[in-house]
Amino acid sequence: MIPAFEPDARLRDSLESVLTQALPPAEMQITVVDDASTPGSVERFVRSIDPSGRIDVVSHGHRLGLAGNWNRAIALARGHLVHLLHQDDAVRPGFYAAIDRGFRHADDIGMAFCRSRIVDDRDRLMKTTSRQQWFAGVLAHWLPTIAERQRIQTPAAVVARTTYESIGGYRNDLCHALDWEMWVRIAARYRVWYEPRSLAIYRRHMANETTRLFASGAVWPDMARALRINAASLPDSIREATLAASVRWHAASAIRTAERQLAAGATAAAAATLRAIPDILDVLDGRAVQGVATRRLASLRARLRDEPILRRAA
Repeated sequence: MIPAFEPDARLRDSLESVLTQALPPAEMQITVVDDASTPGSVERFVRSIDPSGRIDVVSHGHRLGLAGNWNRAIALARGHLVHLLHQDDAVRPGFYAAIDRGFRHADDIGMAFCRSRIVDDRDRLMKTTSRQQWFAGVLAHWLPTIAERQRIQTPAAVVARTTYESIGGYRNDLCHALDWEMWVRIAARYRVWYEPRSLAIYRRHMANETTRLFASGAVWPDMARALRINAASLPDSIREATLAASVRWHAASAIRTAERQLAAGATAAAAATLRAIPDILDVLDGRAVQGVATRRLASLRARLRDEPILRRAA
């Protein structure tokens, strides 16, 4: 299922990456779900790639936005497994076969994912996502790991339709962390399969939604909101330690982001980033955090208070 809005030429790469490994139509649905782009434009573009009609196009007259269109795509999916592939991302040969093996392993697999190659707008490799384990299989202790921070790029993930039916769709009150919150919700209820090969491609470029959200300063308030939501999915036994680790990581990441923004001359964006950090730290809401977590959080607060360049931007 490919949610789309005013797609550009990158949609061709996305669709071709699927078509080269697609199963027959009776076994695999391929649908572009258009979120009210210019009337007729998506249909014409898809037919220029696929004149046979193998790919369905569903267009709607009003915009639902990111979460709304993702949930609409899930509702339109007819298969047992649902892959949401962004219009500017792609999958590599062997992706669907590897993911299928994971779901065939056991009936209680709620989702499966692989590593991703993150590329720039010229398809140059920027980095590969971290390896979670060396072999394909069910991930152990996955809930505290994924609840600490985002580790999955959306094109790398496939979710069982019954999982979505059981836990609900993507939250429309999150603009950036909606996929991360979903992965945490799934991990709290289901086992998750992992493929260590890099079989998905995530494109990072100036026009994508993540870049826009970072530039606008909307990312960090959204992350603080997601931290609070994720806490509710965690059992009591790991909630405080996991939340403290997550707050620490996100606050440090926000400081690093602000430093990069300042170095690039984006002072307004840096100021917006820094303004969000106290809200991230306040997610703990007075909870007692022990040992290393306490010291590192205190260090982050001191750095935010004492470092002149950060203090001036704030």
